Parts: sequence; C-alpha cells; structure tokens
Amino acid sequence: MRKQTPYAALLLLSAALLCGCQKQPSAPADQPTLTLAPTPSLEPTEALPTTAPTKKPTPTPTPVPDYLSGATLLNTYANTFGYVGTCINLSQLQSDLTLKKVKEQYNSVTLENENKPDTVLGANPSLISVSEAKEKGYLIPENYTEETIPELHFKRVDATLKICAENGLAYRSHTLIWHSQTPAWFFHEDYDAKKEVVAPEVMDARIEYFVRNSIHHIYTGEYGDIVYAWDVLNEYVHATNSGYEKVYGNTGTTPAFVKLAFQVADDELKKLGFRDKVSLFYNDFNCYIDSARILAVANFINSEEKLCDGIGMQSHLKTDYPGIALYKATMKKFLDAGFEVQVTELDVGCSNFTTQGKYYYDLMKAILELKKEGGNITSLTYWGISDVNSWRSSDKPLLFGYGNKPKDAYYQVLQAYLDAGYEISK
Repeated sequence: MRKQTPYAALLLLSAALLCGCQKQPSAPADQPTLTLAPTPSLEPTEALPTTAPTKKPTPTPTPVPDYLSGATLLNTYANTFGYVGTCINLSQLQSDLTLKKVKEQYNSVTLENENKPDTVLGANPSLISVSEAKEKGYLIPENYTEETIPELHFKRVDATLKICAENGLAYRSHTLIWHSQTPAWFFHEDYDAKKEVVAPEVMDARIEYFVRNSIHHIYTGEYGDIVYAWDVLNEYVHATNSGYEKVYGNTGTTPAFVKLAFQVADDELKKLGFRDKVSLFYNDFNCYIDSARILAVANFINSEEKLCDGIGMQSHLKTDYPGIALYKATMKKFLDAGFEVQVTELDVGCSNFTTQGKYYYDLMKAILELKKEGGNITSLTYWGISDVNSWRSSDKPLLFGYGNKPKDAYYQVLQAYLDAGYEISK
C-alpha cells in the first residue's frame, strides 16, 4: 500500500466530518396513532460512525374514559335494538376463546357462508329418489315432477345452532334465494350443469322444495326457537346473467319467483307456529343508491299480502361514502314505507382510524335518532369479529383490530349511544 501524505489524510478527515453533519431524514408527520402489526425495523444493523439512531415515537393508545370502562355493545345497543350481532363461521365458534369474546359483545350471530345455498345444496348434487326423500322426511311439493331430489346438508348449520342455543346467542339465517352462491347445477335439467336450464315451472317446484325444507328443518329441530330472522332474498337488484335470469328471463322489479319464495317461507312458518316470531327480509347492498328499485321489489312481494317484513341494509361503507345524511334518509325511506329495518352486514373501510371513529359515531348517532323517533330498527350486525377476520381486511373496517383490540371506532360507537341519552345497563 502507498503511504498517505499528511495533506491527503487531512482531506479524508474533512470529508468524514462533512458526512457526519448531514441531516438525517425525519420520521413522517402522519404516523398512525394505532399500530396494526409489528413492523420490521428499517434501522441499519450497525450504527453510523458519527450519528446515533433516532428513537421512533411510541404510538399513542386510544384513551378510554372511565365512564365507558364497563360498556359493551351487549349492554348498550342490544338493549335498544333487541339484537346486536356479528358474522362468524363454525370453526370460530368452536374456539372457546373466540366464543367468550363473542358472548362479551353480542347476542346474535350470522354464519358468513355455511347457511348459503352452495353449502346447503353442495358443490355437486347428492341425488336420491323422491320415495327415498320422503322416507328421510323431506317435504315434496305437489307440482314436483322430477324423479330425483338433491339432498340438503345442514350439518354445519345444526352444529352452529347447538352452540348458540347453549350459550344464549340468537341466530340470523342468511340466505335462501341468492344468485351468487347457488350452484349452477340447481338450474339445469337432471341437476346437471352440462344440460339445458329447466323450464320455469320446474324451477318453481325446486324453489319451493329448497325453501320449504330449509324452514322446516330449522323449526322442527331442537334449536329453531333461537332463529329470529331470515334473508329470504339477497342482492336481487344487482343480479346479472344469473341462473334465475337464465330460467325466468329479466323479471325487473316484479319477480314472480321471488314472491313464490316468500309465500313458501310464510306458509311453512305459519304451519309450524313460528310466523309471529320470525321476520322475513329482502337483504341488499348499496341501498342508498338503489332504494327505489329495492322498495319496488319489496312492494311487489307484498302486493297481495304482507310477506316481506323488512329490508336488510348490508351497509358495507367507507368513510368517504355514503354521507351520513344520505344513509339516514335511505333508512327513513324504508321505515316510512312500513318496513322493519335491520343493519345486516355493517363495516366501514378506512385509511385512518380517527376518521373511521368519527364516521362510526355519526352513523350510530343517525340510526339512534331514527330509533328514538319510533323507527322499527330491530338488529345491528357487524360483518366480522375483527379486522383480521374481515372479508375486507385490508380496509380495516371493524370495531376491533389485530389481537381483537378495541379501536377508536369501538369507543366512538359506545360514546354515540351515551350521547343519545341512553344508559349502560348493569
């Protein structure tokens, strides 16, 4: 190595001092107030020679007022609306820890997928003869002309009902007629998706078979008395090119097959003595955009007699849409038309927890105002236990975050309840 001169050494020392004096990047000004998950450190593994690592700010936890320390959704909203619930699946309910958390906050559950047609009917049909079906206790419609019947699978629903009944939880049944999660084979000849779609009169009999036996199975079972509502129809005005449309054509706001489903559900509930204890719903999303069409369908269902009791407002919202005034006006429109209203699938996507908390507060304030005015609002269901379990997990839409920790939105929901003049029950 060539020997350095004193002058060269002096230049190197000056350069080192100049680098050490350069300003390090500052931390972003919009650090979140809540940490969603541990974040890997971006600091270098070895300290720079002339600077010390900058200490990152500690996230500020959401302050909890003392007067909210004993409040839960269960001892607030459930007292006022009758039911406050969550969306769940059977495996979650089978966890003792999860079940404990559910019971702390809710008195109602809705199965996310396991009560939908594709689970009850199955991905592939299990066909048996009509005579075998009768021996198994299935109810066969008088106009059913086919030689085989698809078996219905209620194992997961039954297991859920048992857990709910044993733990003081009511059950909201979701759903019977839905284009999206009904297997394609259900609409085709011989229950074979490779064949032509069936004639409308054949489909009518299939609908009656499915709806009547679903209702009958639940209410002749041991735990039927905990099932207080059914989504008979789901997302009808948003269906395009569905199996139902292939069979019946575009039925617009006067779908006779939908009215048939409500007629069958109403009739079977009356036969079993449960009609006055159970509400039948038309459940849909973007109600604040499509309220006119939703009301037109519901009024058609009820054109001869009251079959559809209520409108389920799914309420998959964002902090920037819909505005609270629009949401409230939509709910009032349904109430003024004489319908029971349930908020069935509530979540609010956000990019900022503080903004989310304010939106939830304003939303609950609006709903509570309508309730105080006498609005027939009978249930609130949050669509998931926590952000981790949400179908919109990236939007962080629920009241509880990672580790099932309550977020600012949770406390804002409780605050709205107290600010509306209600009290926490003991």
